Amino acid sequence: MTARAELLLPPAALAGCVAAGVFRDTLGVDMPDRDRLNYFPASPLFSVTRVFEGQLHVARGLADISTLRQQVPDPALVARSPNAEPICSWSAGGIRALTIGFYPEAWIRLGGLPEGGHVPEPVAALMHGEWADASASWAAFCVDLQPLWGACRGDSALQWAGSHRLADWVRHVTKAAALSGTGQSLRSAERRFRRWTGQTRQGVDLFAKVEDLYARRVEDPSAPLAELAADAGFSDQSHMGRAVKRVTGFSPARLNQLIETEEAFWCYRLMGERF
Repeated sequence: MTARAELLLPPAALAGCVAAGVFRDTLGVDMPDRDRLNYFPASPLFSVTRVFEGQLHVARGLADISTLRQQVPDPALVARSPNAEPICSWSAGGIRALTIGFYPEAWIRLGGLPEGGHVPEPVAALMHGEWADASASWAAFCVDLQPLWGACRGDSALQWAGSHRLADWVRHVTKAAALSGTGQSLRSAERRFRRWTGQTRQGVDLFAKVEDLYARRVEDPSAPLAELAADAGFSDQSHMGRAVKRVTGFSPARLNQLIETEEAFWCYRLMGERF
């Protein structure tokens, strides 16, 4: 048996609510400890993780296995607010787990709290079963989520319709913040942006630029780093390096190497499938 990892994308009706799901199943797989590590980048999204079998030890930032062993395992169902630093986790044995990324505005509309932690009961009720067949379970989850989302999403012309790129979402929220409310000043728009997302526009822009950089790298793996930096809108290669390290914990060159060679970076490889 081999470890499974699947990228789960929402149907069009949920594209303004859910960015994507990532599924991981290592049950029954003989793996060395280092391959049971899981690395995730920082993210501007809210996330819900449901562990169907096994236990996950989680830490913010980068941590080694000995440190993660000492962490109390996460609950089987846990919500996290947008995180400004990468996250890593580790399981002592096999694991079957699902993580779903929600856009901040959708998360609040669904009843989630700005600080995370609490999973809205209607959403929690949908994340049940064994999920032995991830694709079928995801399809059923999306069917059940659609009426829940439809009841709370609203019908504003400024409602986010969804996209597979963070930059599109950032542009949408920036425009909506500028056109909504009575105050039309830049400061008023910035306040609305922060109220809706829990983050500054400049902070969220960083995630969008790093994602764009990764997309360009997927499209052309042989492109020089300096060229990628310029094309992705960074002032120079050093600026790009600092941004990538802030979001992932690694330099661009080191991250590229780890994605290509290490099982623990399966999530980064999945992210590449979106492009």
